[in-house]
Amino acid sequence: MPGKKNWIAAGLIALLLCLCCLPALSEEYRELKQGMKGDDVQRLKKAMYWLGYFTTDNLDGNYTKTTAERVRQLQKNNGLEETGIADAALQELVFSGSAVKTKSAPKPSAVPTPAPTPEPPFDPEKVLPPRTEEGFLAPEAEKDEFLYADEEKGIWIYLTPSLAIDLRRYEDKSNKSYPIVWFEADIQASPESPMTAYLTQGKKYQGKAYASPVNLARLNRVVLAFADDNFGDRWNGNSKTGVIVRNGQIIQEKTVADGKGKFPNLEILALFNDGSMKTFASDAHTAQEYIDMGVVNTYAFGPILIQNGELSKYMLLDSYYTYREPRCAIGMIEPYHYYLLIVKGRSTDSKGVYLTWLAENMLSHGVVEGMNLDGGGTTALVFMGQIMNWRSTKELRHTTSITGFGVSELVPEK
Repeated sequence: MPGKKNWIAAGLIALLLCLCCLPALSEEYRELKQGMKGDDVQRLKKAMYWLGYFTTDNLDGNYTKTTAERVRQLQKNNGLEETGIADAALQELVFSGSAVKTKSAPKPSAVPTPAPTPEPPFDPEKVLPPRTEEGFLAPEAEKDEFLYADEEKGIWIYLTPSLAIDLRRYEDKSNKSYPIVWFEADIQASPESPMTAYLTQGKKYQGKAYASPVNLARLNRVVLAFADDNFGDRWNGNSKTGVIVRNGQIIQEKTVADGKGKFPNLEILALFNDGSMKTFASDAHTAQEYIDMGVVNTYAFGPILIQNGELSKYMLLDSYYTYREPRCAIGMIEPYHYYLLIVKGRSTDSKGVYLTWLAENMLSHGVVEGMNLDGGGTTALVFMGQIMNWRSTKELRHTTSITGFGVSELVPEK
C-alpha cells in the first residue's frame, strides 16, 4: 500500500519537525503571554508555524499582540478557553504534534534536503567598533564612519555617531513554487541624521520629472534609499496624488474620500519633526493642517498595514488585493527608530508576497505605525549607490522621488 507508506513517512517527518522545537526534558514550561520575550517564545511560534498559525517561519522571540491572537485561534480550534496565554498545558499540546492544524499548515517535505554545515554566526562584538546604547558609533571609535558589507551572508551595516543602519537579506524556499527573497533594514536615526525625502528637480516643479532611483541616490550621496510613493507618476497621469508634503513644503493635495479609492487608496503615512510617524485616512487633514501639526513629509499610497500597534482594518479582510508582488513598506518602532521591508518579486528566485505577509512581518518586529508604499516595478532598494533588489539597473522603473538615510562621500556620485 504505497499510499499508506507515504502517509506514515510524512507523519514521521512532521513529528521530527515538532521534536526539533522541543526544549530539553529537564526544562519546565513557563507561562507565556503578551509582552514577554525569550527563546521559548520563539520556539513556540515556530512550532505554531508548522501548525499553520503563522504564515512565515521568520519569527522572533517577542510575544506580541499578534502572537496572542494566534494563540487564541489555536485554543479555539482545540476546544480550549481563548485566553491568548500559552500556559504549560498548551505548550505541551503544541510540541506533542497532536494540536489541531489549520488548512494553511505547510506540508513537510517527503525527503528532507541535506543542509550544508552552518557557518559561524555573525558576531557583532567581534566585527563592529564600539557603539552607544542607541547603536551609534561611540566617541572612542577610531573613525566617524564605519561600513561592513558581506554580500555572501547578506549583511550590511553602516554606522556614524548619529546613524545606525543594519540591513539584512533573507530567503524562504520552503515553498518551491513561491520562493521569497526580502531585505529588512533596522534604522536608528536621529535629529542629526533624519529620514529625508529627495525629489527630482524639474524646470517648474519638484517631483514631476523621472529619474533612476540609483542615479537620484548617487546624486545626493544617500547611504540607504528606497523608492517611496512615486506620487509624481499619478501627477503626470492627471490622477489624484493624495496629500503630499515633502521637506515641509506642500507639493500636491488632491485626494480621494476615505474608503472610496481603489488601489492605492492614498492613505497617509506622516513623518513628524520629532522623528515620530503616524498613519491617517486619505482625507483626514489638508496639507496645511499637516504642516501646522509639525509634519515634515507625508507619503500617500496605502494601505495602512499597522496602526496604533495593531493590524489595520484591511489586513483583517481575506479578500483585500490578495496577490503576490514585489513590495515596499516602512514603519516606526519608536521615534527615530524605523523598520524598512523590501521584498523582491517577478523573478525566478522570488515571487513576491501578499500585503498581509508585510503586515505580520512588521508587527512581529515591533512596528506600531506602518504603511505599504509603491511596489511592483517601482520597488527599489539602493545601498551605497548599488541596487539591491534587482539584478541590474536596466530592470529599474524610473521614479519621481526617493526617501533615504545618511549622506556619505563613500557613495559614488555617478
